[in-house]
Amino acid sequence: MAHINQEIPREQWASYLAGISKQDATQWVRVESIDAESGDQPLADRLPLVDISLETKGSDSGAVQIIVGREDGRITHRILEPDLLVAEVDSQSGALECLEIGERGGKTLIFFERPTEAEEVSARF
Repeated sequence: MAHINQEIPREQWASYLAGISKQDATQWVRVESIDAESGDQPLADRLPLVDISLETKGSDSGAVQIIVGREDGRITHRILEPDLLVAEVDSQSGALECLEIGERGGKTLIFFERPTEAEEVSARF
């Protein structure tokens, strides 16, 4: 499969991230944080995306917050000073496959995948 990387202009971050949050809730994500000091750190694996947003007010203005999980447990990851937002999309379907959020000294990667029907059923129980 061929991929296209699209850098999202900063002035579009809030609306772009809001659009991702409104997508189908059956889509799962894997979240990884990568930095020079600690390397690749998995933060979440195959969990539903609850919300991803850009803080636009207050002292945390400009921070990106990612919330994943289910009602019985959620994980929140904050990127305090993001400086880059790149979407990797499938060139044929246009589906978002990965979102890279760059920050000084590292980046956070959010991988998107659709579970099989059997996995969707088992995830509900």
